[in-house]
Amino acid sequence: MRRALGKTSSGLAVGSALMIGLTVASPAQAQQSTTASTADSIEEVVVTGRRAALESATERKRESESIIDSVVADEAGMLPDNSVTEVLQRVSGVSIVRFASLGDPDHFSAEGSGVQVRGLSGVAGRLNGREVFSASGGRGLSWGDVTPELMQAVDVYKTATANLIEGGTGGQIDLRTKKPFDMDGNFHISGSANVNYGDLSEEAQPGGSVLITDTWELGDGRFGALVDVAINKYSSNADFFRMEPFYRTRVGNEDRFVPGGYDFGNDSFKRTREGVYVSLQWEPSESLTLSQTVFYSKYDEKRFGHGIFATSQTLAVDPANSTFDEDGFLVSSPNVFQRATTTFLPNNAVINAGGSSGVADVQSITRDISTELEWNISERFAMKGALQWVDSTSNRWGYDMFPGVQFPTSFALDLSGDLPQVTLPAGQNNLANGAISQWNAVMDNYQDNGGELFAANVDFDFALSEDKFFRSIGFGARYGDRSESDWNSGYNWTALGAGWNGSPIVRLANSRSGDTEVVDWDNFFRGELNLPGAVLMPSMNAVGRFDPYGDHRFYGGAPGDAFRLRPWDLTESTTKNTSLYALVRFDGGERKFLGMEYKGNIGARAVRIENFSSGFFQTTATRFIRDGQWTSFVPGFYAVSGGTETTHVLPSVNVTFVPAEDVQLRVAYNETMDQPSFGALRANGSLGVNTRPYNPSTDGPLPPGATAQSPVFNFFTTDSGNPYLQPVISHNSDVSLEWYPSRELSAHVSLFHKSIDNWITYGQQQQPVVLTFIEPTQETVNDVASGTNVVNSPDSATVKGFEIGGRIFFDKLPAPWNGLGFEANYTLIDSKNPGDQYFDIDGIARFDAPVQGLSKTNYNATALYEKGPLSVRVAWSWRSKYLQSTNSNGTNGSYRYYPVPGAQTVSVFKDIALPVYGGSYGQLDFGTTYRPSKQVALSLELSNLTNSITRTIQGGYAGAENIRSWYVADRRANLSIRVNF
Repeated sequence: MRRALGKTSSGLAVGSALMIGLTVASPAQAQQSTTASTADSIEEVVVTGRRAALESATERKRESESIIDSVVADEAGMLPDNSVTEVLQRVSGVSIVRFASLGDPDHFSAEGSGVQVRGLSGVAGRLNGREVFSASGGRGLSWGDVTPELMQAVDVYKTATANLIEGGTGGQIDLRTKKPFDMDGNFHISGSANVNYGDLSEEAQPGGSVLITDTWELGDGRFGALVDVAINKYSSNADFFRMEPFYRTRVGNEDRFVPGGYDFGNDSFKRTREGVYVSLQWEPSESLTLSQTVFYSKYDEKRFGHGIFATSQTLAVDPANSTFDEDGFLVSSPNVFQRATTTFLPNNAVINAGGSSGVADVQSITRDISTELEWNISERFAMKGALQWVDSTSNRWGYDMFPGVQFPTSFALDLSGDLPQVTLPAGQNNLANGAISQWNAVMDNYQDNGGELFAANVDFDFALSEDKFFRSIGFGARYGDRSESDWNSGYNWTALGAGWNGSPIVRLANSRSGDTEVVDWDNFFRGELNLPGAVLMPSMNAVGRFDPYGDHRFYGGAPGDAFRLRPWDLTESTTKNTSLYALVRFDGGERKFLGMEYKGNIGARAVRIENFSSGFFQTTATRFIRDGQWTSFVPGFYAVSGGTETTHVLPSVNVTFVPAEDVQLRVAYNETMDQPSFGALRANGSLGVNTRPYNPSTDGPLPPGATAQSPVFNFFTTDSGNPYLQPVISHNSDVSLEWYPSRELSAHVSLFHKSIDNWITYGQQQQPVVLTFIEPTQETVNDVASGTNVVNSPDSATVKGFEIGGRIFFDKLPAPWNGLGFEANYTLIDSKNPGDQYFDIDGIARFDAPVQGLSKTNYNATALYEKGPLSVRVAWSWRSKYLQSTNSNGTNGSYRYYPVPGAQTVSVFKDIALPVYGGSYGQLDFGTTYRPSKQVALSLELSNLTNSITRTIQGGYAGAENIRSWYVADRRANLSIRVNF
């Protein structure tokens, strides 16, 4: 990898933490002990909370019917990290995305968002084994929205059994909550209070939780109630610096890659996460249990920040005083200048930079109300059933104000170090001068998503004779009806005082009092990155004054209702799901296979899927030159709809062999299924026109009224979903060898292979679009457009790899060293993707992108200390580079390549869409807990101790790669107290 990609986040050569566990133990767990027999003595080892939780998770893994990993909380329901995503990143084979979403490399998220299991983002979210989701156009759960304080444990299923709900080519993640009968039967109350602090946000935020439960005897039965309430606030700040694409540029006598400018800014983030969980259980007899659960999670997020975008496609350097790397990318130059394309000499033109001051507000709510029944009809026959209602809403509005800022004609750039450095010419920093800056535009966006699920399931289990090969038969059925309505207003850009729009240019110096502020980028990248200097920007006060539901007018902009939702902004989707399954469990007993005891299960799940989507296809008013004539067509929209009905049978086989008392060999084959997201299935879409500048050598004479700057037709583009997509089917083969020699030691190694059919790809596809042209003549045609669409690939994707991991406590060492422990895991993954299409820097279509979100390598390492009342962990987590997007904003569009100085007739027009990768990233965390008594625990958690820098990388350069962006976020401290009575 070339030097511009920088070092790994801290330069450490160790992996990160799987802290599966908790900080404090229950009173019963605290009394557990490990005995080691010698010839004349017995040594007792007291097991404290985190170790007890680790052992509980290991035992669950050992006893499972399939291959799983678990994270277990303490008795107060406290998971070991601040979010479910942070918990999951420490599980073997699991990685998280530290951005707002996997496909958005421009908005950092310290807590993480998307989750991949064994490199795949097709991960099904479950709550107590039942389907749960966040309404956002997707299928799954927004893991960052879930309140971790409400969880008892998190199970990661890497292989499936027939009785699991279908879904998850990567696996399933089940969030398990506690119920009253899980407790000791007595009145119990526990709670926590915490405060967390970020060194960049410089804000302290509080949090807390309370759990109350009790059980009462009622005649011959009993009744239990549990209430768990949690609230947690969090604030962070992330600074970013981003390079524009490195365009192919003729420098001297060679082609080099020179950036089209740079962007920088900050992104502040505040969130409040609230959760309420209620569980009621009634056991009228020993054979019957009824349960009622109510789960509520609310997530409020506010983002705000400033950004500057100093961009130009005609930047060049003098090769005599500039350095390039072996691939031709610019490394440093004292003078990156605007050049004249006719002479290749500096043209002394200023760089008209853009900027943004913006705010965004997001609120997500998920409610789950479920009624369950467990009935042991006889000694051999049992039934379970549930009725479930899930309601989820997500609302987002955003508002940006864009200034125009004049940068000097040139700048110095140095990318040779770990961080970029930009310097403006001495005496030419006028960025805070409001007399040369102006109001350019405003933009608003509104999204309103709402979804519901009604589901019912019934499961039967019939136990056979214990001395027979077949031990039990399970069978059942499930029906789910899920619907979602997604409103999206689009990004409504409105010019302000632009001159050409009928409003005079308005300078920032002429703004109303309080509408501007000088942004000095204080402590930017902790002072380690040199910036051009302070900039006059629209103020957060001005942006925050925006009324998302009222009328707005700013500095010459046209009046209008914000968030103008129109009928064609709506997409409605439904999925009806009917499934039947049968499962047989078997046990070889005295019979052995190659000298090994064995047991397992075999089954199949038949699934009937009905998808339907309705929406609108839109065309906008556009005027351009086509075939030497002015052309335009009627703007408008028309209703579209579509759907599919499919049936799939998903087999599963899980066999566990026992070659020795402390060894298990698991062999599994199963088929899993992912539904396309509602966003991919959406019936709606839009049509646009790709235009280019006029070229007299190929375009002929201009029509009346046209100039050399008039737009000339290149091709039509569409951006649409595909309601006829088929589910993605993964054929999974797994082998896992597990070793459990003692309580102090366990280890595993796993091999896996996935062959995935109907892989969903994004790229330019041809499709018919009805257009009514009004110029030059009135006609309606069934035109063909090429756009960013989604299809099932005819080729299969493959993912294969292995995991290895283990844990050891050194109980035999002399005190106090006998509290030491170590845990680590490593995952290596290889993949073949049928190809999301992208266009390289020369405009050539490529299909060699890897699987989105897949890191080739993940590893974790944790040093533990558990002795008496003290618990300590030092945890490192690392993942290698992974693909984020093949069509990211800022790396797509068009540019002109000039092989020699001259007119546009010698230039080459190139359309690009470069892939963007998340760079390798590692993070070091620390945690310690001191428990002065069984009832009280004090904890301190420190995150991102090494000040890790998140990077993104841009590809599409004939096998070479180059740095795209850098992000630095808070180092965090969280202090908490927990009580337990």
